[in-house]
Amino acid sequence: MESKPKTLISIAADYGLILGALFCLTFFAALYALRWPALSFVTLAGFIGVPVTVFIMLKRTWIKSLHTMPFSAMWTQGIAAAAGGAIILALATYIFLKWIQPDLLIDALERQVKAWEAVGSIDATHNAKALKFMIENGSIPHPSEIAIQLACLVIFTCSALSMVLSLVTRIVYRHSKL
Repeated sequence: MESKPKTLISIAADYGLILGALFCLTFFAALYALRWPALSFVTLAGFIGVPVTVFIMLKRTWIKSLHTMPFSAMWTQGIAAAAGGAIILALATYIFLKWIQPDLLIDALERQVKAWEAVGSIDATHNAKALKFMIENGSIPHPSEIAIQLACLVIFTCSALSMVLSLVTRIVYRHSKL
């Protein structure tokens, strides 16, 4: 019995799970890097790991397609995988900011106010007042807004990354042995 070939979207969904885990790891490592500086290396590895993962994903698909997959299909696969990963990241971010650590943003803004006040310049004082105004008037973004904006950022940047890496993959592996 022959197995049915996977569709572009099912391949992208599989890779979206991997990218989602990588996005979450990078996000939470960056979030806690101030508390535990060693996590800066994990954050850096995550930033490097995303393009490497996308490149490997596109290379596998290009070779599996016997070098026949159109550029647009490769690009679409990257976008779809990024969208799946972004949804996972957005959900994790929302849950974290809404229920696990809801005071994270206010605490960060209050620390920044103290830092601006310590500088003492006119601009720093103005920035500190603006942040205090945000805190006092409840102008801090809601966790859902942050999660959606983060997902849009990830999809947009991975779309551009996927476009470039699709072209690079096709050029580098155009004559590879099947």
